[in-house]
Amino acid sequence: MSVLKGEGKVPILFGSSSIAVGTLTHRGYLARPDLTGEWPTIVIAPSEWGVTSAMKDICRRLARHGFAVVAVDLYRGAPPSRDAETEDAAESARGVPASRAANDLDAVVEFITNPAGFWSNAEAGFGVLSFGEGGRFAVPFAARHAGSALALVSTRLRAPEPERDLDGNELPVPDYPLTSIGSVVGPIFGASGRDDETVPLDDVMDLRRLAPHAEWAVYDGVGEHFTDDYTEGYDDEASRDVLDRLVSFFEKHLPGG
Repeated sequence: MSVLKGEGKVPILFGSSSIAVGTLTHRGYLARPDLTGEWPTIVIAPSEWGVTSAMKDICRRLARHGFAVVAVDLYRGAPPSRDAETEDAAESARGVPASRAANDLDAVVEFITNPAGFWSNAEAGFGVLSFGEGGRFAVPFAARHAGSALALVSTRLRAPEPERDLDGNELPVPDYPLTSIGSVVGPIFGASGRDDETVPLDDVMDLRRLAPHAEWAVYDGVGEHFTDDYTEGYDDEASRDVLDRLVSFFEKHLPGG
């Protein structure tokens, strides 16, 4: 394998992966340097469409900068259609039980911190990266693992307004990052587009008040899901910039980075 100009510094291995933990097998996508050594490791909680080609591309790009990256299939093989509208896909993500997602993410931690492994140094700490609705699972996950560094991209921070059933009763809404961000003791980086209506600046400011150590980048003229080249909101310049920022953030805060 070769490294393309401007895409990083190391050759990589990548592909869909079965993650065996105990008697269970979890689905995911793994990209890591194709070199000898143990690498700083990042766990990705994907956007509402799951482990898409865009998520895989981000895994590979980060791996070319010297990280081992695992994107976890929190849908367990049944994601929404890639052609689903954003809000329909978000509703599908809200249907994933938080407890099940927590178990799946914790299983991946067991996988990457296994001392029998030979490519990850996650025993000393790891990164958590989320996109879109994946932040709902990533924030409590990072809070449970004090040695982690958390990054949120295009992530809705506040729960949407609850819907009502036929009797007019409010339907339950799951917790969102503003509920638990104050429990994250490790470093935090976030990025969003100024035109993203799901991440208004007031919510970003509320997050900064709850987690004063958090850093946040806001891109002018950019909307939601700006790193996903399948969506109308994709912005190449902002996408490249946020990747550079993610590389710098994880290099600074992960062991061996």
